[in-house]
Amino acid sequence: MMSTMTPNLYSYVSRFVSLTREEEKLFMQHLQVMTCSPKQVLTKVGDMEQHVYFIQKGLVRKFFYRDQEEVTVQISMEGDLVSSSVSFLSGVPSEFVIETLEPCTLAFFTKSSLETMYDFSANFEKMGRLISLEWMLYKERWDIIRMVRSPKERFIQLLAEKPGLLHRVPQKYIASMLNIKPETLSRYKKLMAEASENT
Repeated sequence: MMSTMTPNLYSYVSRFVSLTREEEKLFMQHLQVMTCSPKQVLTKVGDMEQHVYFIQKGLVRKFFYRDQEEVTVQISMEGDLVSSSVSFLSGVPSEFVIETLEPCTLAFFTKSSLETMYDFSANFEKMGRLISLEWMLYKERWDIIRMVRSPKERFIQLLAEKPGLLHRVPQKYIASMLNIKPETLSRYKKLMAEASENT
């Protein structure tokens, strides 16, 4: 049954739990897939988040408004989950906008689908708990990186974790996410290109 899933999603779920045949069947019944064009808004400020998206293809940006300025907090790519997670988990209005940056293929569950799955078995509850924990740990780690590390260290950390991102995302979004000036990011990219030419 699980072979009908995309390999990425199967690999992701398998990191947390092993599903029984009946659980696989219910999983597939509730799993939905959508395709999106670039700049498609998935969640607006004030929405009650009802979805968790798994990115099969493409890039998705999460940001909030500081006055009129867009502040990017997350850029997610293939193999990542994205959601306005505080809204999704606690039922408060979203403070974030989530929009696509590229043509995307997204697998997703609705909140009601996940609740049905959690009611079905403790194994699904475990899956949800472990994924939520990973979300929180990832967010806290990046919050610390942004607050404590130097601008150059933040840039190097991003390169190590998501090396292809620099060539796919407008520079202003990456600079915003790393909390550095766009001209600083340009300088780091130039130094990186020079270093690769000299090796």
